[in-house]
Amino acid sequence: MSYHGRDVVLGGLFLALALVIPILFHTVGLGSAFLPMFFPIITAGFLIAPAVALAVGITSPLLSALMTGMPPFFPPIAFIMMAEGLILAGIPSLLYQKYRLNSYLTLILTLTGDRIVLFLAVIGVSKWLDLPENILGWASLIRGLPGIILIMLIIPPLVEKLKTRMAFISLME
Repeated sequence: MSYHGRDVVLGGLFLALALVIPILFHTVGLGSAFLPMFFPIITAGFLIAPAVALAVGITSPLLSALMTGMPPFFPPIAFIMMAEGLILAGIPSLLYQKYRLNSYLTLILTLTGDRIVLFLAVIGVSKWLDLPENILGWASLIRGLPGIILIMLIIPPLVEKLKTRMAFISLME
């Protein structure tokens, strides 16, 4: 699949936002319960070429871990979030861009896929570290509920607004 220079530039913007927004959230004490890195990753999946969106999804947690130490490499939260990033960028790229599903349905399926990946990864890591896997698995899902709610409220209208704006800019070129 091909992409344009616009996709690369927007990919860089979404990557930068995925690095800065979590820092801002943590600075004001909101922490990871609001899933701040997920907003730009999901938006990238909805709006830019799939290959670029996937690159944003996988590199955002990796670069953040290397630059800030968050998410940590041990326990391997950074690697779990890299897998989540693939889901969060990949499903909207496929369902919304390719198959033209409604943005809300696409987002529900995306978040469901993400939560399944998160749950299974936390269970696996918990077993590996000899920790109580069921408790940690369910706790990881519950902890992200505020972020899921915000994502459902913000992303679909934002995507529609940005899509309209991007189409207008394309007409101007």
